[in-house]
Amino acid sequence: MNQEKDNDIELRSEEVQEILTRPPHALVRWGITMFFSVLAVVFIGGCFFQYPDVVDATVTVTTERPPVWMVARGSGKIKEVYRADCDSVHAGDLIAVLENPANTIDVRKLKELLQAFYLTDSCVQTVHFPEKPSLGSVQTAYAAFLRSLTDYRNYLELNLYDRQIKATEEELEEYGHYITHLERQIVLDGKLMEIAETVHQREKSLYEEGLTAKAEYEEAQQALLSQQQSTEQLMTSLSNARIQQAQLKQTILQTHMEQEREANTLRTALQTACNELKTSIGDWELAYLFVSPADGILSYNDVWQKNQNVNSGDKVFSVVAKDMGAIIGKIKLPTGGSGKVKPGQRVNISVTGYPYMEFGFLTGTVQSISLLADEENMYTVTVSLPQDLRTSYGKSLHFNGELSGTAQVLTDERSVTARLLSPLRYVWEKYL
Repeated sequence: MNQEKDNDIELRSEEVQEILTRPPHALVRWGITMFFSVLAVVFIGGCFFQYPDVVDATVTVTTERPPVWMVARGSGKIKEVYRADCDSVHAGDLIAVLENPANTIDVRKLKELLQAFYLTDSCVQTVHFPEKPSLGSVQTAYAAFLRSLTDYRNYLELNLYDRQIKATEEELEEYGHYITHLERQIVLDGKLMEIAETVHQREKSLYEEGLTAKAEYEEAQQALLSQQQSTEQLMTSLSNARIQQAQLKQTILQTHMEQEREANTLRTALQTACNELKTSIGDWELAYLFVSPADGILSYNDVWQKNQNVNSGDKVFSVVAKDMGAIIGKIKLPTGGSGKVKPGQRVNISVTGYPYMEFGFLTGTVQSISLLADEENMYTVTVSLPQDLRTSYGKSLHFNGELSGTAQVLTDERSVTARLLSPLRYVWEKYL
C-alpha cells in the first residue's frame, strides 16, 4: 500500500506532468518522415545511377605481325657477327654465332651436302664428304655416318652377291646344256632299244622254232638287258642333272634374298646415321646460331659486336616485319572476373613509359577472347586500338614495334541499388 502511494506521488510530480502534457518538438515529429523520404530518394536515384565494373590486367601493344625475338639458348661470347643493325634480312639468314669448338663454315657446308644427299646407289658412290672437318659436338654423329657410308659403298663396289649370282647362273646354263645332251642321248638310246628288242624277238622266235642255237638267243637277250641298263643309267643321270638344276635355281633365289637383306640393313643403317647427323646439326644450330626466323629488318638489342657475353635466355636480336599490319593489344586476363569481359567493351590502357597524368590513356575495344586459358591460367584478349596511337589527351605515342602497360576493361554497367541489393539477394538465395 505504501509503494502504490509512492508511485502516485511520483506520477503526479510536476516534472512528470510537464513531460506528459508537453507536445513533441517539430524535429521529432518530422525527422523520421524526412529520414525515410531521403532514404527512398537515394534508393530510387540509385536505380538510375549506373557505372561499370573494372577488370585490371597487363597488356602488350603490338601488331598483327609482331617483332620476332631471337633468344640465346646458351651462355658465352659472340664468336661471329654476320649482319649489321637495321639490315634487311630473310628467313634463314645467319645473324651471329656463339663461341663453340666447331668451325661454322665446316658445319654449314656439311649441312648443304646433306641436303643434296639422296639414298640412291649413284649418289652414294659419287658424293664426297670432307674427311677431317672441325665439327665440335657434331663430330661423333659425323663419324658414325661416315662408317655407314663406307660400309654401303664397299657393298656396292665389291658386288659379291652379283658375282655369286652370275657364277651360279653360268653353272646353271651349263647344266642346261648337259640336260639337253642327255635328252638327245636318251632319244638315240630309245632307237637302240627298239633295235635290241627287235633282234631279241627275232632270235626268240628262231630259237622256239629250233632254227638257231640257244647261245645266240642268250646273246640277243643279254644285248637287250645291257641296252635297258644303259637306258636306266641315262634316265638316272638326267634326273640328277635336273635336281642339280633346281638346286642352283634355289641357290640363286637365296643369294638374291641375302643380297636384298644386306642391302636393306646397310641402307637402313646409313639412313639412320644420316638422320642422326642432321639432328645433331640441328641441335648445334639451336644452341649456337642466331638465325633470322622471318623476313624483315634486323634490330640489335644488347649485343652489337664480337666477344660480347650473352646469357641463356637473353633477347639478343629481333626481326621487325616491314609490313607489320594493324596495331592491336594483347591482354593477359586472369580467370577472376573474366566471365564479365565480352567483345565490344571499352578498354583504357596506360602505357608504361608514358605517365597517364601527362599523356593520358589509349582507348580500345575488345575484339575477341580466347576460348581456353593457357598454362598460367590466363585468357588472351585481343583489343583494337587507334592506328595513330592517339591518347585521350590528343598525343600520339611513339611505336617501335612493342609497348607494354596496364589495361582496364570496362564491363557491363550496374546501378548502385543493384550493387547494394546483390549481397542481400545472395544471402536470400543461399540460406532462405
